[in-house]
Amino acid sequence: MLKHKTHYGESLNLNWQSVLHVGTRVVVGKGTLAKLPDLLAQIDAGKKILLLKPPNLFIQEIDYLKTELHAKSISVHVLEIPDGEACKSIDYLIKVWNAMHQLKFSRKDTLVGFGGGSVTDIAGFAASTYLRGINLVTIPTTLLAQVDAAIGGKTAVNFHGGKNLIGNYYFAKAVIVDTDTLATLPRTQFTSGLAEVIKYALLEKTIANETEYSMGPRPLLQVLENSIADLAWNNELLPGILIASMKMKLAVVAQDALESGLRRCLNLGHTLAHALESTSNFALSHGEAVAIGIAFALHLAVSHKQLSESDSHRALNLLEVVGLPTKMSAGISVPILLDHLFRDKKREGEAIKMILPKDELGMVDYNELIKREEIEQRLTHFL
Repeated sequence: MLKHKTHYGESLNLNWQSVLHVGTRVVVGKGTLAKLPDLLAQIDAGKKILLLKPPNLFIQEIDYLKTELHAKSISVHVLEIPDGEACKSIDYLIKVWNAMHQLKFSRKDTLVGFGGGSVTDIAGFAASTYLRGINLVTIPTTLLAQVDAAIGGKTAVNFHGGKNLIGNYYFAKAVIVDTDTLATLPRTQFTSGLAEVIKYALLEKTIANETEYSMGPRPLLQVLENSIADLAWNNELLPGILIASMKMKLAVVAQDALESGLRRCLNLGHTLAHALESTSNFALSHGEAVAIGIAFALHLAVSHKQLSESDSHRALNLLEVVGLPTKMSAGISVPILLDHLFRDKKREGEAIKMILPKDELGMVDYNELIKREEIEQRLTHFL
């Protein structure tokens, strides 16, 4: 539940608590990175910080934070790891564990994941497992991570080419979303993040009906249809879109932290997406794969007569307008794709739970069990 919120100019503070009674402070807005020293004091973050980050990014910001934290008698140590899925390996996980061991971390000390969703993923898993759990702070710097990957408590690393096969649930003590960090984001990565934003637009009515989340004066779907072609990091509409997306995820996770029910809706497009990423050896970005996964879910919904073709075209148009793919490439092997798909956590024997739009855009069925033979047949015609 969202227990308290306060506006500070262009930023928004949310004190959020899941049903697991783990509190997370979420700070969203321009320049909010400067709040890190105060937030660390508020969560009793210890005297040592290990900060994971991609190479060659945010050098000045980290120098500033080191100076500010040194003044508070907190030492900051930086470990650079690759951005993207390359960092989510057992080898890099061991490097992070070794770094904390060499620094003689205690359970009060803090691991900070400063980067995209892959960096925050491995930071979360490392923090959850070292000493059975140390303080975790995430600072997501990509649109995709800000609206999805860095919030909600899922942590993971990849294993034998499979996406997120080893992971658990572990909630950060604080999440800092500084929209200024998006200024460094290449357009392709910004577009990739829009796939997750579109996902929320296709879930909004379901989430509003089943949680305390309240829709704004205009549905997110309508906002995107009117503005998505012009969205950029400095667009005046982006902070509101970002906050609406985050509030949806926080509302869902607050009610169903461990994905026993409603939280499954957040997997719209993701079941196929993870298999596509693995099949392509991560040549497809997460957002591109999610876009194709959403398009396939729309295709299934229409074929099951759960959604009209006109509504399907509306949703597909959002993906296509920003240049996201809606079809698999001819180079994808359907047998290999199916092999990855049926290693997914959501499989049940020779069927798999997929999230399908239902009745109207914004509503989904998150309990749909689709048999392997139907998926194989539909994928063959989806190339």
